[in-house]
Amino acid sequence: MKTKKYSNSLKAAFVAVVTLFMFVSANAQWELPDPSVPIPQAMEEVRTGSAIIYNVTADHTAGDSYRWAVVGGTITGSNNGAFVSTVGDSSIIEFSANTSEITVTWNKDLSLTPIGSFDGDVLVQKKTFAGGCPSQLQTMVARQWNDATAEIDAGEANYEMCSGDAVAGSILINVTGAPDDGAGNGFEVVYDVTANNLTDLLGNSLDATNVSLPGNGATMTISLPDGLISSNTTGDETFEIELISMHDDFSGAGVVQNKITYTITVHPTVETGPIVSDFSLTRNL
Repeated sequence: MKTKKYSNSLKAAFVAVVTLFMFVSANAQWELPDPSVPIPQAMEEVRTGSAIIYNVTADHTAGDSYRWAVVGGTITGSNNGAFVSTVGDSSIIEFSANTSEITVTWNKDLSLTPIGSFDGDVLVQKKTFAGGCPSQLQTMVARQWNDATAEIDAGEANYEMCSGDAVAGSILINVTGAPDDGAGNGFEVVYDVTANNLTDLLGNSLDATNVSLPGNGATMTISLPDGLISSNTTGDETFEIELISMHDDFSGAGVVQNKITYTITVHPTVETGPIVSDFSLTRNL
């Protein structure tokens, strides 16, 4: 799978310029050169809850001061001892000597948007130690995504049935994370089916391993057989679907969490047994 990196797009540039305007208007601490030409970088994508180190050390000279502003995240860590303030949903370090590196924890709550994202921003400006001249404002959009997870929907209750009863339908799988940004399948859930001594109504075997289920939405469905027939006439058998693994559109495996197994218990079709009477006539030989 791939992790997408976006080039300098019109959208990223637009977001950066709008964000710059907001910050310059509301926070006079930016000291912009004239003419002021913000420099937007390519957007990067991160998981919400992750802590990322950002630096501009490539052009750093000892004694240079930096002002950082982060929207949609929190500046955490030591940051060379710089004081961090909060303004609205922004985390800010005022011009501080040698703060060419910061740590940002991206902590936007995306619980209501399981496969949605939120665009945060990182802005930084330098003042040179020699002369105190301000640099152009450097900006970058950081798009936050939920962790990649999958689970069987809590409403899918295990149940019991008699051998030969109809089943049909499907079970619902909920996923979080990043879908494909085009028309492809960004998610894949892999599952096993265990159905010892069970067949569908046509006698087909149901056991299967490493079944791949692709999708690109917040929910996916696994089809159930039309019915279940047990060859065990003395005891129960179980039809089980177990989620094994999953991933979204970024590199690396996701997490199967909470409810990972769905079970149907199939009771046997038992024999009634012989009819026994307390008297029967006996013929003469």
